[in-house]
Amino acid sequence: MTLLTFSAAEIAKVQNFVLGERRKSLSEREWHFRLRGYGYGLRENGRNWVVTALLENADLFEIDEGLLNEPMAIRS
Repeated sequence: MTLLTFSAAEIAKVQNFVLGERRKSLSEREWHFRLRGYGYGLRENGRNWVVTALLENADLFEIDEGLLNEPMAIRS
């Protein structure tokens, strides 16, 4: 995979989107599915997640484990 380069503002925008989709999801499987619908993928890299662009087949950035402390959505 190649690594695409983006500005810090672009990465922050995508990272906020990815984490927002995680908060809406009930499970990791749903999180992955939701992101695929927008052209993004996730793969695990040790303790971190790597966000990928599916159409370019390229890594965008890593999401640190510390940012994933919030629980997934709880729906009743």
